[in-house]
Parts: sequence; C-alpha cells; structure tokens
Amino acid sequence: MNFRSRERRSRPIAIEGVFRKSASRLDRRLGTWMAAITGIALAVMIAGMFLFYSLVEYIDPMFWWKDWNSYWPQPIECMAFVTLWILGIGGAIAAAAYFARRIIRPLESVGSAAQRIARGDLSARATPQEAMFDETRRLVDNFNAMASHLNRAETAMGDWNLAIAHELRAPLTILRGRLQGIVDGVFATETISFRGLVAQVDTLNRIVEDLNVFTLARRGRLELRLETIDLADEIATVISVVAPELKKAGIDVLFDLGCSVQVLADSARIRQAILAILENARKYAAPGLLRIETFAMHEKGMLRFCDDGPGLPPGSEHLVFEPFWRADGRRLHPNGGSGLGLAVVQAIAHAHGGTAHARAGEPRGAIFEICLPCAEANSV
Repeated sequence: MNFRSRERRSRPIAIEGVFRKSASRLDRRLGTWMAAITGIALAVMIAGMFLFYSLVEYIDPMFWWKDWNSYWPQPIECMAFVTLWILGIGGAIAAAAYFARRIIRPLESVGSAAQRIARGDLSARATPQEAMFDETRRLVDNFNAMASHLNRAETAMGDWNLAIAHELRAPLTILRGRLQGIVDGVFATETISFRGLVAQVDTLNRIVEDLNVFTLARRGRLELRLETIDLADEIATVISVVAPELKKAGIDVLFDLGCSVQVLADSARIRQAILAILENARKYAAPGLLRIETFAMHEKGMLRFCDDGPGLPPGSEHLVFEPFWRADGRRLHPNGGSGLGLAVVQAIAHAHGGTAHARAGEPRGAIFEICLPCAEANSV
C-alpha cells in the first residue's frame, strides 16, 4: 500500500524529469542537425566545385599544357573553403542555439507547467522568456490565461461547495434535531410542530430548485414555455400570495403599473423571478415602501422594484447577482434565503434574452430591474 502510494507520488516527478531531459536532448539534436545539414551543404558545394574543374579540364584540353593549375583551386583558395566550411557549421550551431532559446525553452516551460497542472497544482504558470517569437509568446500567454481560468473555476467550485453545505446545514440540523427528539421521546407527536418541519423541507426544496434553475440557465438548457403575458397580471398573481408576509415585515407595496406591458416569456419563470425579488425585499429591506413599476422602453418590457432597504455598497451592482453573495453582512438577515434568489433572477432574465440590473437608490434603498423583450418586437 505504501509502496504504491510512493510510486504514484514519484511518477509525476519522474515524468517531469523525463520531459526536461527530452527538451535538453531536443536542444542538442537541433544543434547537431543544423550543423550536419550546413556541413553537408558546404561539402556538396566544394565537391561540386571540384567536379566543375574536372569537367572544364576534360572539355577544354587545349589549355591543359598551357596552365594546368589555373583550373584547380590554389592552396589559399582551399584554405578559404575550409574556413568557410567551419564558419558555416559554427553559424549553424549559433542559429540552433538562437532558435532553441526562442522556441524550445518556452515550450519546455509550457510543458513543465502542464505537468504540474496535471498533478493538481493549478497555480503553475509558464515562465515567459526574455527573447521569444510573437507566436511563442502568444502560446505562453494563452496557456497562462487558460491556467488562470482553471484556477478560478476550481476556487469557485470550492466556494460553491462550502456555500451550499452552509445553506443546507441549518434546515437539515433542525429537521434531524426535531425528528431525533420524536424518536427519543423528548417531543410528543401531538405537540411537535409539524408545520415548522414542513417549512424546513420547503427551504430545502427551494434551495434545490434554485440550484437546478441556475445551473440549467448557465448551460443554456433551461426549458421555457414562451407565450405573450402581461407583466401587471404576473405581479398581481405573486403579490396575492406574498402580501401577508410583506405586511408582517412592515412593507407597503405601491403600484405604478402604467399601461399594459406585454412580453414574450414563460409566465411560471417570470413569477419565480418576481417572487425572488419580493422575498429579497422582505428579508433585507427596512420597513417602509416598496414601489413596483412597469413600463416599455426601446421595445423592451421593464419591471422595476424600489425598496427602502440599506442600499447597495458602491461597486456591488454586479456582485448582488453572484450566488451566495453577501454585502459584508449589511443585507444579511437571520432568516436569510438560499443565497441564490437574485442569481436565479438574472439567470431567468438571460434565458429570455433579457437582462437584470441593480443599483443604489436615492437617497437610500436599492433598485432592481428586469428587462424582457416585448411581444410586439418579437412578432415583427
């Protein structure tokens, strides 16, 4: 068992060592081949020159007896040929070293970083060399960008796992404690609050449903049953359900629905998004007025919510739609939701080809907007 684990640990190191050795051998092979090709080319050139002299001597024998040596290289010329041959080989070796520094060394750095990433070290990066070709530099930059993306994705996945575990822990702990109390006889079945247990089950179900909608929308696989709907009707349907809870939280709803705004959307998903924003206002907004507006602008149906909450910190307009995001606890509520409500709102809006925005209100509060394509614009 220990031997196998040691073997698994040592195998990546051995592979990296082999890779480095192969890269150094590639340097040597490049120099050897370029020197050999250059030497062969020069040797063929010199041999061709001697063959030329021989042909001249054979074709023109009338000059043989006059000046035989004029047809053949003189010693000083032979020395020049040998010198040029040596300089050519040296130049080939220098060129090989130049190309090795600009091509092979960056590739070696990319390969070494790839081996570390394969072992699980997502912080590994290829080291740019001082002298590289533009194509090689782009390769190194693109590899490092890919490695950074993988590192961020792995970190985000870890944060997701921790956040989901945190959100599920509270309702599961309550359920287990109450059910264990019934099993142990601490709670009598006729006195235990089954309504509270059902509420915890509903919380778990809402978390699972939000995760499902968010994941499907991110992958572009959220199924929508598109039809022409009126935003005012959808708001009225949702308000009729949550009005008592909003009243308990001290929130009064003021409607400014204006003219009829019809959009092409899935009514169930739009109601889900409206409910998520209203739940966000109930949990985090201060007691006061919640203004709901609908209007059309640039062939888009707009749905706006303005609350009297503590507002949004500067620069957090996009962060509020991130899963499980909290503004330093300022909008954190003891009875907080799944942490996915606003993320689901944005996912539903994007699935419809629309957008979701948030900004701070004046002088306080937060404003959330959902923008959806109008039905008339889609029919054109």
